[in-house]
Amino acid sequence: MGLHDFPYGKAMLKKPFLLLAVVAALSMTGCPSDDGSAPPPSSSSGTIVYLADQNTVGVFELFLATSGTKLNPPLVAGGSVTRFALTPDATAVIYIADQEQNDVFELWRVNLSSPGSSTKLNGVLVAGGDVEEFAVTTDNSAVVYRADQTTDNVIELYRTVFNGGGNAKLNPNYGPGQNVDAFALLPNSTGAIYRANQNTPTVNELYRVLFATAPATDRLVSPILIAGQNVEAFAPTPDSGNVVYIANRPVASQQVFIAPATGGGSIQINGTLVLNGNVTDFAITPDGLSVVYRADQDTDEVFELYRTVIASAPNNTKLNPQFFAGQGKNVTRFGVIPDSSGVVYVADQNTDEVFELFRTVFSGGNSQINPPFLLGFEDVVDFVFAPNSTGVVYKADQNTDGVNEIYKAVFGFPGSTRLNPALVIGQNVATYAVSPDSASAIYRANQDNPAIIELYRVPFASPGASTKLNTPLVAGNNVADFAVR
Repeated sequence: MGLHDFPYGKAMLKKPFLLLAVVAALSMTGCPSDDGSAPPPSSSSGTIVYLADQNTVGVFELFLATSGTKLNPPLVAGGSVTRFALTPDATAVIYIADQEQNDVFELWRVNLSSPGSSTKLNGVLVAGGDVEEFAVTTDNSAVVYRADQTTDNVIELYRTVFNGGGNAKLNPNYGPGQNVDAFALLPNSTGAIYRANQNTPTVNELYRVLFATAPATDRLVSPILIAGQNVEAFAPTPDSGNVVYIANRPVASQQVFIAPATGGGSIQINGTLVLNGNVTDFAITPDGLSVVYRADQDTDEVFELYRTVIASAPNNTKLNPQFFAGQGKNVTRFGVIPDSSGVVYVADQNTDEVFELFRTVFSGGNSQINPPFLLGFEDVVDFVFAPNSTGVVYKADQNTDGVNEIYKAVFGFPGSTRLNPALVIGQNVATYAVSPDSASAIYRANQDNPAIIELYRVPFASPGASTKLNTPLVAGNNVADFAVR
């Protein structure tokens, strides 16, 4: 669960890797878009856009649910959309596609109110250049992206302002061998944190750039990293004042730190690690007060969950019941509840290799979310939160071995409810999200035809009664991904 750690190089943008869309399940707003157009009609359950080879097998394009309206203009022969995201105000889609020239991946914007007409957002690309990834600022004013726009195979960071404010490089000029390999936007939309080998060719460190003063940057990690040390996952705090990151400092051990976003000394957040112990991933609570992390802190190769209140770092609290060596127990994934009240995690806490879902409330108490698994084959695969923090939707083969379906569980109430109609061997739910109003789930599944993955919505009030959101597909066509806001 490394945050903002996107390991996709240029090769990952080529045709075999078309399922790299950015999926978001965030709150929808009714704000006008930055270009002054009115937002498209949508319900309280969100605006939904999906990626599918609906018109031509193997050519993935963008469509609006439930009308099936194609959003992007015609693509060049061989072209496809590879990544996309709805803007925070849900009025437009930003996407990467080789729209004009095959295998030249550029950045585009299409307003939902003007399907078929898109605007190029990147600057002129050098021969061999491509846009690799992007993120839209929370204030809807601009997009920031990584690309080898200036020099082929030198990945740098750029910003385009939507209202015609131009395109600018954010980092200092790089030469061969230098690259920005990941970034995260500051929540207050004033700048970005990025990871690059800007000062030392073999060391990836963190830098902050403010949009108003680019390309001037602040080097964030102190003391400075040396050869063999690198920053791994990182994320800014909700107030944009600090950055939390994992680094192998010392070289043999990954630990989690916090540093001011202006630069300065880093503070270790995790507790003392056992010999060979490592922090694998972390999440900052939405209220910005604490960090939850997963590590084999107490017992080597036994991965458990811990919380550190930032103001009292590195003092920490274990969030799962004690696991011991030889039991085979581990926490495999986790997430912080949106209201910052606790954490939900997947672990084989009861029985080795039987992965179930648990909640720990920060004020005290640990409980199992899924009903008891009794047959021995069941496993929880993953989960997403209801935005209103009342519960989760999780994926598991709870009813039939090897058939992954989605279930709703409400915190404080025992048991769960299957949401999709019953599936059989060969059918599975792929990806899913909860609507912004916390009243329904949107999911991809081969529910009606084992050979076709399609898009569905099911209201929580009517489990088992789902509605198809894409227009009819035939064998060979699939919905590859979707986004909802």
